[in-house]
Formats: sequence, structure tokens, C-alpha cells
Amino acid sequence: MKKHKRSSVKVPKSSIVLNLEPIMSLRNIQYPFAFLLKMGLNGGSVSKMLKGEAVQLNFHQLTVMCLHLNCTPNDLFSLREMKLPDTHALHALPAYTPKAKETTIAEWLAGKSVEEIKELMRK
Repeated sequence: MKKHKRSSVKVPKSSIVLNLEPIMSLRNIQYPFAFLLKMGLNGGSVSKMLKGEAVQLNFHQLTVMCLHLNCTPNDLFSLREMKLPDTHALHALPAYTPKAKETTIAEWLAGKSVEEIKELMRK
């Protein structure tokens, strides 16, 4: 019997995707990375989750996110292109639409005054 490593699932092949952007924006969470770190999640995992590259999620992580975001697991997942029968229950998940482009820190800070940046750093 051939043993497969957990990392054998590649992101483009995964049709069910952890999509935190909609729930974070709905909850007006401006700093998702910091928010998830404060929940006790690992920085590497958080980075993959926010990029839509997470290929595994344990029940502890799922429970913590649902408790802190006041949501259900269905609110955290989206469906990437997948052929399903019209009556399949997975159609209840929203379609996954990746974010256009990550903004760099320099782009994000461009046009902000020194006072605004100081205020952001205090938060």
C-alpha cells in the first residue's frame, strides 16, 4: 500500500477553498493577519489561509475561527470551478473569486501622512 504525504493535494486541484476575505470584510476586520494570530493560529497557516493556499485545516482551527468570527463553517468556504449535478448540496457554497492583486506595503502607505502612519502603528 502506497502512503501519500498530506501535501500531495495541490491548491489548484482543491475545489473547496477556505475563503476568509468575505467574512473578514463583512466583520470590518482591517488587519486579518493580526486578528487570526490573536486567535492563537500559527503564522504560517494564517498566511496560507489568507492567500487562499491552505490545503488542510484541522477542527481546532475551524472551531476557533467560527467562534471568533461568529459564523458557521459554511461561511468560511467557497467552491472553485467544479462540475456538479444541478441538485448537489455543494451549490450552497458561494463561488470562489480570487482577489485581484495583493497590495504591497509601499502601495498601501502611499499618500498617507506621517500622522496617519503613526496612528496606524498605534493600533
